[in-house]
Amino acid sequence: MPKKNTGKLLGLLEQAIMEIVWKKGETTVRAVVDALGKKRNLAYTTVMTVMTRLAEKGILCRSAQPDGSFLYKPRDSQEEFYAKTSRTIFHQVIKNFGAVAVAQFVDTLEAIDPAQIAALKQRLRKKII
Repeated sequence: MPKKNTGKLLGLLEQAIMEIVWKKGETTVRAVVDALGKKRNLAYTTVMTVMTRLAEKGILCRSAQPDGSFLYKPRDSQEEFYAKTSRTIFHQVIKNFGAVAVAQFVDTLEAIDPAQIAALKQRLRKKII
């Protein structure tokens, strides 16, 4: 059975944690557990493990506090994270699939929001000139 988050940049719990961290700016595992606790019943160690992995991936920065806990903050804003990640994904897709990938992107964009095609054309003209 396929996972619900197939194709997403972050797993479901990672996404929920990052939404909280982006909103707070900097936070502790305890604060994230408390914020998630309103919607989910998660163990402190589960959230701590995910936040540690996000730090290891370079998505979060963490600094040790005098009491032995860690303070976490996002390495990039939400917009910067999605811009960097999508740039990497697009680069790989174009590298692997070339013009076919670009054509599919344009077709998909046109189906989702035709107004975006006009904005894309304008941006391309600026890059070409």
